[in-house]
Amino acid sequence: MIKFPSSVQPGDRMRAEVCLIGGGPAAISIALQLLGCGKKVIILAGGKWRETLANRELNRGVASPFDSHEPLEENRRRQFGGASAAWGGRCIPMDPIDFKKRPWVDDSEWPISYEDILPYYEKANALCEAGKFNYQLHFAGAKKEIIAGIDDDYIDSSHLERWSPPINFARHYRQRLQEAGNIQVLLDTHLLRFNCETSAQQISSVTAVYNNTQFEIVATQYVLAAGGIDNPRLLLASKNKFHPNGIGNQHDQVGRYYMAHINGVFAHLAPNDRRSIPFEYEKDKEGVYFRRRWWITEKAQQEKGLGNLVMFLNDTHDMDGHRDALFSMIYIAKTSLTILKKKSVGKMIKSYKELKPEVQDHLKTAVSEGFSVMPRMMKTMVHRFHKRRLPTILPSVENQYLGLYFQSEHLPNYNSTVSLSETEKDALGLPLPIVKVAFCDADYRTILEAHRMFMQRYRDSQAGGMLYDESVLMDYIKKRTTKFNSAAHHLGTTRMATSPDKGVVDGNCKVFGMDNLYVAGSSVFTTGSHVNPTLTLVALAIRLGDHLCQL
Repeated sequence: MIKFPSSVQPGDRMRAEVCLIGGGPAAISIALQLLGCGKKVIILAGGKWRETLANRELNRGVASPFDSHEPLEENRRRQFGGASAAWGGRCIPMDPIDFKKRPWVDDSEWPISYEDILPYYEKANALCEAGKFNYQLHFAGAKKEIIAGIDDDYIDSSHLERWSPPINFARHYRQRLQEAGNIQVLLDTHLLRFNCETSAQQISSVTAVYNNTQFEIVATQYVLAAGGIDNPRLLLASKNKFHPNGIGNQHDQVGRYYMAHINGVFAHLAPNDRRSIPFEYEKDKEGVYFRRRWWITEKAQQEKGLGNLVMFLNDTHDMDGHRDALFSMIYIAKTSLTILKKKSVGKMIKSYKELKPEVQDHLKTAVSEGFSVMPRMMKTMVHRFHKRRLPTILPSVENQYLGLYFQSEHLPNYNSTVSLSETEKDALGLPLPIVKVAFCDADYRTILEAHRMFMQRYRDSQAGGMLYDESVLMDYIKKRTTKFNSAAHHLGTTRMATSPDKGVVDGNCKVFGMDNLYVAGSSVFTTGSHVNPTLTLVALAIRLGDHLCQL
């Protein structure tokens, strides 16, 4: 059942066996696992079917120093479906090395292995509708390398990325949730705090609010799945007599190790044999789009002390979060159609007022490139009505230069944090989150060395021309990290660890020191790899759902 709790009264107590806080892919994936086990589930979705201006304001926060991070409301969605409402669909699993203890990467030890998560990756792939769990080049007729002569023991181009249609989890799984007899989804219902009434180890209830009406939910188990920013925020804000520094924060770990990914386009290539390059998106037998990438291998990472990183050919402009002009133009077109579909002028005006700030932000981005993106726009619209939309519009392979896009691991850093403002609060009375993103020398060295290895192989193979000046690469990286854009990858702020002095949750995502509180989502990642987080967070959520079914 999916509903607004319009009949709730102040002080009411609702009861369930599992209370899920959050309405994004993590919470919905857990709920789908709980469908068959008969447990009564209540989901606090934290938004409506579409994001309203009032709910968007609840995602505001503070960057420290100012402008060092994109506005916190820019890449998050306070609506049912969460970030999947704006998800591009890229699916990539982490690599086995990501789960290992890497002596050259501080605080890199997961309490689970790649083998532990592998069965759930396969289930997550199906839930995301990304086809078979096959991320290696294993099909007949495939070209061995992207560009001949590049691959060696340190660089490998046999790895793939796959693409979901993409799906908005709330809309895609709406019918299953609506018809579930054991699940209630409470729309536009927000968590205010966790309550510990009699024991430091037990959450006794949560206080929620709908339309200014506060009420409580009493459950046997609680799962916090509100995203990489709000997960630590809500734990820290739930101070009580048992937890004066916030729940799960007895060792000052909540909000630590905030990670995302460092990305950009610095090098530009002009390959000789353009038409032989597997550059465009390809489809498998199921019609699922996939694409090739260069990966810095485990051997290279180990021998040279690097983080994880991938590269692929793309546009010559930077892919900076959601600030791409084409993305903004599509957003404006979709939003305009949504407003025009309203049944009255009054509702059109109300909808426009709610969406106006975001429309204005995207309009500024769209006009920044003027008519230069129109060919890409028209090509995108042709594919707009396909069930599996073309993931992105790539430049022509005949262009003078192709950008070498990189996406690099942001290594765990104790001083990269999400904390609480002591002075600013949102409309619900919760302290605003403060994000202070930090990087280490190894972050920079990974990108520098990866480019150095790749460009040396490119030169040695006489693959073509290039625009590349290594002497200014560090300046470019510093610029990307000084005015940072997370691209909605908020990782590590309630990290999984082997002990409570190294993280917030154990290998089953249960908060250390708590008997009935779990955390789901990318905030539990111990390390971030180079991958977009959705597939991994869904896999971990399915794993947690199975665990809850057995309790």
